[in-house]
Amino acid sequence: MDKKLLNDLKKDIYQIVNHYRAYLIQKCNNFKNFTGRDIDTFYIKKKRLKESHDNIIIINKDNNDLRLHINHPKHINFLTLDIEELSSMPKVMRHVFTKKFNTKILCKHTKLNHLDNKSIIFYKLYKYFFITINSYDQLRNLKKDINKLNKQDFFMIVSSVEKALPNQYQIINKFLFWEIEKFCKNKKVDKFFSNLIQNRHKKRKIFKGNLNFKNIFFSKKFFYALLFGSRAKWKYNHNPMPAIAIIGNDGSGKTTITEYIRKNFSKMDPLILDMKGSNPFFSLVLNVRNSLKKMKTFSLIKNIFLLKLIIAFIGELLDLFDKYVKYKIGMAWADAGYGLTIFERYPTDRVRGEFPNINNKLLPLEQFFPFPDGMIYLDVLPLDSINRKKKDNHTLDEMKSKRKNYLSLIKEFDEVKMISYSKNINQNILKIKNYIFRLYLKKKNIIKKNKINKRMKWKKNYNRILAGKDLDRSQKESFFK
Repeated sequence: MDKKLLNDLKKDIYQIVNHYRAYLIQKCNNFKNFTGRDIDTFYIKKKRLKESHDNIIIINKDNNDLRLHINHPKHINFLTLDIEELSSMPKVMRHVFTKKFNTKILCKHTKLNHLDNKSIIFYKLYKYFFITINSYDQLRNLKKDINKLNKQDFFMIVSSVEKALPNQYQIINKFLFWEIEKFCKNKKVDKFFSNLIQNRHKKRKIFKGNLNFKNIFFSKKFFYALLFGSRAKWKYNHNPMPAIAIIGNDGSGKTTITEYIRKNFSKMDPLILDMKGSNPFFSLVLNVRNSLKKMKTFSLIKNIFLLKLIIAFIGELLDLFDKYVKYKIGMAWADAGYGLTIFERYPTDRVRGEFPNINNKLLPLEQFFPFPDGMIYLDVLPLDSINRKKKDNHTLDEMKSKRKNYLSLIKEFDEVKMISYSKNINQNILKIKNYIFRLYLKKKNIIKKNKINKRMKWKKNYNRILAGKDLDRSQKESFFK
């Protein structure tokens, strides 16, 4: 955890833990010296925060557990605080933990209740050997704490493990009595944790930005959100997450930003959806798409306008259908409150340079595509676009016109965050992170007031004058040229 962030958020942590009457699964220490990837707590009685806070995102987890993301506007990172209920433990484990451990002490540094050391160790044995580990370093650190125990506490843990975790007792026993390096290098140990991690991944709803549909599709909240979309009616205390499109010209850093979110915002369970036509949701769509592209090159079809038009129209509808499926899934994930949704390469490239169409106001079809909760526009200078995407053979005039068209287009949206040109990725990430928290609060307050959600709106300006030539403005993947 970021020590400076922890120190700057210590007042917020104190207030939240006190509000939920929770106690920390952390050693008694100064906030800035907390260890781990996040802060874990148990709560005695579930309470709701009376008001929505600018810098707090709340996610409802399984078994009445909560996950709070706490933001500081000046830090690139955010802090995750898990508030869990003892009932999420298996019954026997919970009984042993409550009876022999679960001992709380008032920390002189934080002025909050913490579990004592032996209770933390026993809980971590359950967490690492029953749920999963992230790395062997966690085991090494735990072993150091075990070595500091007195004999009475040590053998109480040994006997309690046998009763609470009988299926894991043998391997935990080896961990308790073996030297740590001998334990970590053992092949059977490695196989045990490999199987544990694999089983954990199978149970996940999402992993590394990709959904496990077997675990999510039959979720009531997800299916309800998928079916009704923005018309879904939620309880006033529902905690939705925002769905955001990241747009911008080639070389603006869309993929870089998206991959950063995938890796570093993993606690927000981000669903990453690439809306590019050449990367469809259904594999069959790609085969049909390629066949239609090939058919367009046939001399017979090229010479008959009607056939060419029909094939192009079918191709466009197929692309839009596939993107719409991605859109519905992404919005359902966010609306249900499971996690953040990021749409990369949203269908705005077409409306940026091809709308309005003087000859036909029905084209491009993307103008009728629905919008998410918010949008982030990454600005990039034309020369940088060319230098970063040399293989695409863009011309300077082309990128100049595309940038002008994007800058004029985003003025027509009622919810868009423009990230001005900057080579400092940390500055961009900071602005995007703060925008996520702001958009969460906006969406939550709308649902609290109306019970239903409202997406971002586009006030079309049919008089908008497009910059550049037709070929410079058009999208290379489109069927209509």
